Amino acid sequence: MANTDSQTELLRFGPVGKPTLTYKEQVTPHKISLLILIYEYCELKKKQNQPFIFGQSTLVPEERISENEKRDFMTLILKLLQSPDLSLKDLLDQTQHILKPKIFDEFMDRLKEFYEEDVLPLMDFFQELHRMLTEPITPEMPVISGSSVLGLFFRRMILVFDSLSFSQVTTLYNQFRRYYEEVNAPPQIDESENFGGSLMDSITKETERLTCSALGRESSHLGLGQTKSESGGYFSHKQAEYFISRQGFLLQHNEKEAMSPKELQTQISNMLRSNPALAEAHFLSYMNNLRVKEYCNALHNLFHCFDRNTNFTDDIITNKTVEEDVSRRYASLNLAGLHFRFGHKEEALAALQEAIRMAQETNDHVCLQHALSWLHRIEDSGNARTASLIARSVEKSEELALPNITSLSVQALAKHNAFSTARPSSVIEYMLKSDILNCQHSQPHFMCVSYAQKAALWHMYGKRESSSMCSQLVLNLDTSEGGIYHNGESVCLALCNLARIFADDGNYLLALEVINNAKQRFPRQTQHAHLWMTYEQEIVFDRSMISHRDELASQALTGLQALDEDEYSLRSGIFKKEKGDVSASLATLTKLRERVQTNSHKFSPEFPCRVMLALADLYIQTGNHISATPQILECITKAKEHYLDYMHSLAAVYLAFVQLLMQLPEKALELLDQHMVTILSHGNCLDRARTMYCYARCSVAAGSKLNETDRKSSLLLAVNLMISVIELFKKLEAHMRVKDAVYYLARLYHELGYTSERNKCAYEFNQLDSQYPTHSQVSVLRL
Repeated sequence: MANTDSQTELLRFGPVGKPTLTYKEQVTPHKISLLILIYEYCELKKKQNQPFIFGQSTLVPEERISENEKRDFMTLILKLLQSPDLSLKDLLDQTQHILKPKIFDEFMDRLKEFYEEDVLPLMDFFQELHRMLTEPITPEMPVISGSSVLGLFFRRMILVFDSLSFSQVTTLYNQFRRYYEEVNAPPQIDESENFGGSLMDSITKETERLTCSALGRESSHLGLGQTKSESGGYFSHKQAEYFISRQGFLLQHNEKEAMSPKELQTQISNMLRSNPALAEAHFLSYMNNLRVKEYCNALHNLFHCFDRNTNFTDDIITNKTVEEDVSRRYASLNLAGLHFRFGHKEEALAALQEAIRMAQETNDHVCLQHALSWLHRIEDSGNARTASLIARSVEKSEELALPNITSLSVQALAKHNAFSTARPSSVIEYMLKSDILNCQHSQPHFMCVSYAQKAALWHMYGKRESSSMCSQLVLNLDTSEGGIYHNGESVCLALCNLARIFADDGNYLLALEVINNAKQRFPRQTQHAHLWMTYEQEIVFDRSMISHRDELASQALTGLQALDEDEYSLRSGIFKKEKGDVSASLATLTKLRERVQTNSHKFSPEFPCRVMLALADLYIQTGNHISATPQILECITKAKEHYLDYMHSLAAVYLAFVQLLMQLPEKALELLDQHMVTILSHGNCLDRARTMYCYARCSVAAGSKLNETDRKSSLLLAVNLMISVIELFKKLEAHMRVKDAVYYLARLYHELGYTSERNKCAYEFNQLDSQYPTHSQVSVLRL
């Protein structure tokens, strides 16, 4: 991303191993415009504050400055002082709607005067500025206080301007002419009418020629080189520091409000031209490259950032300062984080070990805690060593009063216990400790992370309402800091979780609205955009599979392949099964299950259960329900081990369906009675409908051995259940399942002797069958 000029500038060092330093302040045409703005405002305010004297003209009401206008003007000036140099057109666009017409007209007249009357008015103007700092409005108060923000700005500009030679002032004036002509193009003048020109013009042209050659070096280090139209906006040292601080904060808390990656990199390149020794600019470039996963440039900028804080001469190396040691330690830490971000585990561990070694040599406990928090994240999760590392990190961070590391370590420990066999109550208790810590130290960012993790944990345990509530809490927290609301990964996850809950209930329009909101908050160039992209493809795939729109499902599957390999493999097996390619589906799901068993620490406990149920579903639909039983039983065992109540209940429904196929409806009913409440309370529309459908079939099958009265009662119960099932399937747009349910309802009405209701169902079945014919036998024997 970094352009050639900035990369060349990175390698330009001075005589003592440091990049060549430049002056922190320079007079530029943009700063002259700001001085004029402030001057004209003060002049108008000065007239307004003068006491009334009979016979003297007073300001008309339209020219008086109200308190709101004072506030707006001061806010605008502060923003312009902190921003890089702008073109005159951009400056006018930002100021015209705020300035009083009187001030704006005087401002434009002053610019025109400088442009038309050469250097002398400019020099007189700076003398006038010096007078403003000393001449009081009243005996007690000067026009501008020398210690105020504007006073300091005036004094710096006056000091720098007074230090310029005449040739440098002429160069500055020529820059001002080009700056002014970008908006006010000069009229075309025939040279024959002004042959030779005036003496001043000749001197100006000759001086400009000399400046571009022999005096160029002297002017360039004072910033009297190219203007914004030629090389980009100029950054003073203070402006650069503010810009880096602001953009770095936005990248961490609300990436949408920050500049786009391309625009930000352009500004960083301009900043490095003005301040080549500014190491923080390279770190901001490093963060910018991480946004777009640009490994080479991120590594390049990280190295040069910490090189700027290191001296290279032999004399200095033998007497290393504490600051340089700290810089090296945290350089290794950042390098470890960079490699971890790109999946380079061995390189990340090597860099982390180096940081730990240097921190131990200097007894830097804070750096060691940062390294320890990275260590338990980089190493394999799920083992005893990782749990021990996390526990040590929590204990030591509390001793050192590091609430941010403590909070993250407690959350990491809760996640580790949840993926192990800890009880949910103990896991949520750890999360509660993290919430208390975040509230005590006012850490809204970590509060969002905590609630997002709790939403994920509740989803894993199968409590949809609790998961939804935690996601909504993330979106309703007051996370404003400096007027900027936190808009990070946890917010994106909360939105995606709500979208998935809406989609599971058949509210596809609401789900897509939430996804669209996530798109607005996290545009495609942001680093968390892949989250809503993944969820969007999953929602589209599930909806297309339920409604048997194979083309849309295939497109969603292709999009998912580039975002989440594991979800792609699972849904690819399901897609092949629905299309009737049983052997390919079996191969895909079997390979996925082997990969999950080999790398079990990389997956949440819920994912292997989903793979087993997908395999069981494949066996059931191919008529091999006996082979499905081991998959279901293994799923139940794992779900019980990790307290996955909902997954346990869903696997029990599959087992009941297998028992129904094995002519054991009574056993199936007993099993469904135990788990039906869990499914109806926390399940999505599809699982609730399938469970009630299975219960209705089991009830009818078991009622065949009862007397006439009890049998009719079981049939009526099944009819009521099937009506609810059809409504749920219609809500999900599951037309093939609606057709199956309508057919079964017609059979029930036939058994009860309800001829008119049976005929209505038969007619509806014929209509659905003509629109959605059954092409595969696999879809007949499904749950």
